Amino acid sequence: MSHAHLGRQTLTVRWDPQIASLASILGQIDRLGYTATLLTDESAFQARKKERRQLIKRIGVAALGTMQVMMVATALYVGEASFIDADQRHFLRWISLVMSIPVMLYAAQPFFVGAWRNLRHRNLGMDVPVALALSLAWIASIIATISELGEVYFDSVAMFTLFLLTGRFLELKARHQVLDTPVESRPMPMTLAKSCGDGQFEQTPVSMLRPGDLIQLAAGQQTPVDLTLISDRASVDTQALTGEFEPIVVERHAEILAGSINGSSVIEAKVLRVGKNAFLGRLEHLARQAETVELPEARWMDPLIRWFIASVLTLSIITFVFWWPTNPEQAFEYALSVLVVTCPCALSLAIPTAWTVTIRRLRRLGILLLNPTHLLAFARSNDWFFDKTGTLTEGRFQRLGVKQLGTTDMDQALSILSGLEQGTVHPIAKAFEDIVPTPLQQITHLAGQGVSGVLNGTQYRVRQSTLEEMNPEFEHALQITLETDEGALISVALDDALRPDAKHTIEALQAMNIRLTILSGDREDRVQAIAQSLQIDHALAQCRPEDKLRHLRHISASTVMVGDGLNDSPVLAAANGSITFAQAADLTRLSAGAILLSPELKSVLKLRETAQKTTQVIRQSLFWVLVYNAIAVPFAMSGWVPPWLAAIGMSASSLFVITNALRLNRIS
Repeated sequence: MSHAHLGRQTLTVRWDPQIASLASILGQIDRLGYTATLLTDESAFQARKKERRQLIKRIGVAALGTMQVMMVATALYVGEASFIDADQRHFLRWISLVMSIPVMLYAAQPFFVGAWRNLRHRNLGMDVPVALALSLAWIASIIATISELGEVYFDSVAMFTLFLLTGRFLELKARHQVLDTPVESRPMPMTLAKSCGDGQFEQTPVSMLRPGDLIQLAAGQQTPVDLTLISDRASVDTQALTGEFEPIVVERHAEILAGSINGSSVIEAKVLRVGKNAFLGRLEHLARQAETVELPEARWMDPLIRWFIASVLTLSIITFVFWWPTNPEQAFEYALSVLVVTCPCALSLAIPTAWTVTIRRLRRLGILLLNPTHLLAFARSNDWFFDKTGTLTEGRFQRLGVKQLGTTDMDQALSILSGLEQGTVHPIAKAFEDIVPTPLQQITHLAGQGVSGVLNGTQYRVRQSTLEEMNPEFEHALQITLETDEGALISVALDDALRPDAKHTIEALQAMNIRLTILSGDREDRVQAIAQSLQIDHALAQCRPEDKLRHLRHISASTVMVGDGLNDSPVLAAANGSITFAQAADLTRLSAGAILLSPELKSVLKLRETAQKTTQVIRQSLFWVLVYNAIAVPFAMSGWVPPWLAAIGMSASSLFVITNALRLNRIS
């Protein structure tokens, strides 16, 4: 069983060694025209670097050859008009032939290799008409040079090769820009403290851990494997997995999934699952499976290109057959004109050029486009799905309000509370980072219960508020109380606040008649509260990754997903368009089609506007290709367009497509 990912240029193969050997599989890949190497980050980077370097060399050779051949061609064109001497014309043609040899044998080699591969497997790829046009024009020019009869097209061959290589480099650069761009993230630990059996623990590589091993997880440490808790209880931050930003308290023998972050206490646990069997491994498997789903936007392009290429070849043959009985000498020239004038250079440049310009423009806007094919979904999808925590909200605790319960000054009480939270990795501590802390002694963290400390002989404690202590204005929020032995001092309401621009962004999307849905792993009451404040009609809570994926696949139309959690990676990979933030986990970013480098949610509006402009430019370019061919083909088939003029028309068509794409840089 195998699966190819063309965007990453990877092939995953699973085989039974009893049926086939690795050597036979590699041999089959080689016969298909590809070279297989073991996939590592470094090998992939070096392969991309080598590919770019080789293509730049070919473009350089094609550019030099084109300049030299065009100088000679100019002399020939001027000389024809002024009745150049036959010997001089013959000499200049031989010079053009010699100058075109490096272009054909080196610069244009990828087109001939690709065409041969396509023909071997009975497939009409873009390289087939390109290689055919180049070879026929070059061979015909050689024959004309040797026989001193007919026209030569060395300048057209060189220029044609240069334009096509430039288009291929634009597409290659767009793809490599995605794969070579690093984005910082919180790395998973490479080692964990494993029990030696005598009460001591030593750091052991994660790859050497096995189910049943006893490990020790430090405060604030993230686990790369699934665990079973051995300690009495633990406070665990599962925001990256479930979307619920409030830490949960788990008891002995409970599961702690890979990707979870331990709270403020050191805990002991047994390894439950490792590697691909752990939660993160299963998430990655879901994400890779989702990538194999065919996107609706890709269904029409391949058939269009095959139809176009077949039409080009058919029209060229018809022209040759039609003119052969009446004018055999001109039949080849007319057929070549049809092949050149309709060659799919502009068609092959239209989309990658627009994509490249768009990628650079979005990068200036603070958006990294990972997959240009998602642009179509960003532009026209009317079904957008949002994760809640970290997407519509800030993804961290904020103070919503403070209720005074005792006689202690409120500012002093908040300073003491901040002092108690200092040094803890508990997410609640971040809500008090802006308050100057009062130093306390004997600070003790109790998993799932709170924190206590001593100041001037008085013990202060932070715990969850009782119903009487709560502020009714914030009934859905988490509320904590600072108390002493004499009684409660203050209660503080904490919750995950909306992003400042969330309401504006949602209103703008709704004004475009886009249907919005919240898919969250958080609790029902929290999700509904956010949905009501943003006036979003559809909201689903407590969704597992499989639930989100299942709901998305029920939508037959094009979809866009915006999320930042690890649990969002499968649904991000499955959506026609997907967006995440730079602060998201590695797997989440790899599954997304675009990354917002700024924390502003309103960047999705810029992304949609740019995507709409890009698709408009692509449609204009494709329309131009259609109109150009509809006009040029009849004239070429009638013999009114010589090959040199066909090459100029083809070049002008390509120039229009490139210039039209560059207009995207001028969008205000």
